[in-house]
Amino acid sequence: MGGPLMLLLLLTAAVNCEPCDLKESLNITGGELLANGSVFHDGIVYGISAWFKSETDGVESWFGCPCIGRLCVWKCCPKGQAMYGRVCGDSDLGVVNPFSPTVFKGLEPSNVKAHERFFYMDNRLCDDRYLVNTSLPYNEIYLQQNATLYEISNGRQQWHDPTVYCLDMMTDANGTMELRLDAAVCYPEPTDDSNALYIAYAVGLLLSVPFLLATFMVYAFIPDLRNLHGMCLMAYCAGLMVAYIFLAYLKVQSGEVGVAMTGCLVVAFFVYYFFQTSFFWLNVMCFDIWRTFSGYRGGSNNKRREVRRFLLYGAYAWGVPLVLASCTIGMQFADLSPGVVKPGIGSRRCWFEDWLGELVYFFIPVLVLVVCNVVLFTVTSYRIRSIHQETAILKGSESARSDKLKRDKQRYGLYLKLFVVMGVNWSVELISFAVGGSNWYWILVDISNIALGFFIFFIFVWKKKVRNLAAKRFRTIFGMKTSAPDMRKSPWTSSTHTEDTRVSASADDPSLRLKEIR
Repeated sequence: MGGPLMLLLLLTAAVNCEPCDLKESLNITGGELLANGSVFHDGIVYGISAWFKSETDGVESWFGCPCIGRLCVWKCCPKGQAMYGRVCGDSDLGVVNPFSPTVFKGLEPSNVKAHERFFYMDNRLCDDRYLVNTSLPYNEIYLQQNATLYEISNGRQQWHDPTVYCLDMMTDANGTMELRLDAAVCYPEPTDDSNALYIAYAVGLLLSVPFLLATFMVYAFIPDLRNLHGMCLMAYCAGLMVAYIFLAYLKVQSGEVGVAMTGCLVVAFFVYYFFQTSFFWLNVMCFDIWRTFSGYRGGSNNKRREVRRFLLYGAYAWGVPLVLASCTIGMQFADLSPGVVKPGIGSRRCWFEDWLGELVYFFIPVLVLVVCNVVLFTVTSYRIRSIHQETAILKGSESARSDKLKRDKQRYGLYLKLFVVMGVNWSVELISFAVGGSNWYWILVDISNIALGFFIFFIFVWKKKVRNLAAKRFRTIFGMKTSAPDMRKSPWTSSTHTEDTRVSASADDPSLRLKEIR
């Protein structure tokens, strides 16, 4: 029974299988059905395997597949018409009747006559498409002998199958400009990622913003936290917060394509710049903790020196991303040779056009910073271990130095948590970028990335001491009474029974220590 049943299923599938896609077919309803099962319509005979029937709302239609056995090229307007602005109109010019654009072999013109070699189709292939305007000096198109289209746009080279573009002679709406051959190219087919996924991603990003803002505000309004490391954390949160807001906008607009989005190019560069600043500020914090342990020594609390060092860090963490963004913008609009990789932001979507541009201009700087941070943390870990062994015998005589080591170790722990949360996530992001596939496959990575604001808040703010400092500051601002301090034990002294998490006031002489109840 299994054999006949399988044969029946295969025969049924074969009967129901249409010989061509609907967009590659012509409506031949009313054609003459010949004795051999072929259909004759508009001067063309469609063999028995080159046409099919389709029923819609009880109405049967016949469709022929003229591209079976022929090379088809899609014309944007019907026969005898050209494009005037965005509207098709009749034309009696020789370049339209017959429509016979130059056929190339690579970049070299051939002797092939297009109207003799190709069968012209004029049905619309897609709704979302972009125009390759050859009147612009950086746009070129070459119709190939096999009906594919070779496009060079802004130095980017692309090959298009016949079913994703149409050609026609085009001019302005008034017909005053000379006719030129332009192409309308379909945007790539969307992935299986639904709009709901992009909207959920945007909502997650926006939910993370209040936690980043809360972290920024706590460190901004509490003087005891507004030290070098607090200011670095504030700068980091600020960049990430702005990047999340603009990225959420892009995600919400995922249904739109190309430069049709309002401010597409500007928003994309904002996302690029502020994400880069967040990575560079994380690199600054990694460098600063490495610097602390590489030259471990005592010192006095010098606010002016902290401000000077913060300005130097800012010149690096804000300046280098600005240089990268400027270079990316320059490459975006420069007239470069075809072999140079260009960003292509806003050409096909509101981000980099393809994986190669994203790799060169975005992920390579990120990868360099991630590797650099791993090296800094590894060296710092080794240095902490060495210093711990050196200070193990100091107990009483150099307890201050021993306490400083403990405080800086706690700060190292905070930064390590932040690096693990952000660095590891973006390392996996690089892997997902290289592997590809649907966003559904990497949804856990995306969730951890959009939840970064929550993690930062709980790592740096949701501590007992920070909450106490925030409450004290709140009471001070609103003129409320504060409880008298316990002079028997300073809130900044260490305890042998509680493991501390402290944020140093400077790399040389930390003045703030925050206990964390494990």
